[in-house]
Amino acid sequence: MKRWARNIGLLLLVGLLVFAATPAGRYLLQAARGQATLMLGAEPIARALARPDLDEEQRRKLRLVGEIKAFGERHVGLEPSDNYSRINVEFDQVVWNVSACPPDRFDSHVYRYPIVGALPYIGFFSRDAADAEAATLQALGWETWVRSAGAYSTLGWFEDPLWGSMLEWGDARLANTILHELAHATVWVPGHGKFNESLATFIGDEAEERWLAEPVDGRAELRRTKRGREVDGAQYREFLHELYAQLDGVYSAGFGADDTQQLRDAVVADARVRYAALPWEGEGYARALRPERVLNNPRLKQFRVYHTGEDAFDAALQRFDGDLPALLVALRTLPRLKRKGGRDWDPYEAMDALAPPPV
Repeated sequence: MKRWARNIGLLLLVGLLVFAATPAGRYLLQAARGQATLMLGAEPIARALARPDLDEEQRRKLRLVGEIKAFGERHVGLEPSDNYSRINVEFDQVVWNVSACPPDRFDSHVYRYPIVGALPYIGFFSRDAADAEAATLQALGWETWVRSAGAYSTLGWFEDPLWGSMLEWGDARLANTILHELAHATVWVPGHGKFNESLATFIGDEAEERWLAEPVDGRAELRRTKRGREVDGAQYREFLHELYAQLDGVYSAGFGADDTQQLRDAVVADARVRYAALPWEGEGYARALRPERVLNNPRLKQFRVYHTGEDAFDAALQRFDGDLPALLVALRTLPRLKRKGGRDWDPYEAMDALAPPPV
């Protein structure tokens, strides 16, 4: 090897070692290690179906994944991909997402990523690493929320595999998650995390509804079960939207720090009492605001990230006469429109201007 090439290699190695010692370097290393563990342990679903350590119900779930993907591509307009064509049966981890806000307002701490852009959270494969990030933010005066996620999308950069833990989910949750994550891989507007997450939630919910409506054995029972969850879910979302608005009013009233904190604590305490008195169909949503559950600014802000603009998405779908694939074709133009739109470009305003082509 020539001396200049060896010297360049040494410089690159030293640079990598120095970068690995920085907080950003350590974060990227743990993310790369977790992603590599997930990817390297994955095998094609066809091979996994022959594994002797899977029971018949797990094999049924694996076969169902292909049906869900095909439905999403044919009837929803999601991008065809090799995502979820493989599974890491041994991978039963979760990703821990950390989000943060100041204690007196709903301003998210933002993380900036290459390609993806700004997001109001950061993910870790280790709970200890997530807790360490939360502790660092708390020391700087931020409130934090650490939550688990059972899946994530790499937006087409890798062929996302299934996790072994996903085989323990119910059919409806599995369908919604796959359709949600494939929506990310179909439409992603860099720098607009709230819009992207809310859009994927809308598409996942709408697509799941259409998947459940298929005249297939077992779907009728899933529909009946979902109806109860929908009643609870609508009540939960309405309550949290109102609580967010109530607290936002407190924060914008101009009180001093101590008075703001006292008012905020009173509002949150009253909200927990009122929430517990509401009628609930099931235990899942009923437990959501119990005293042992975190209820702070970052949790409410993350709720808004995933549940903002439902009316705007509904209106867009109505403009397209309920044709979800046609709407997705139009939505896929948003990244290009953003590049032309400048700093003040707004994805909701751009979506409001989308319309089906004239007949």
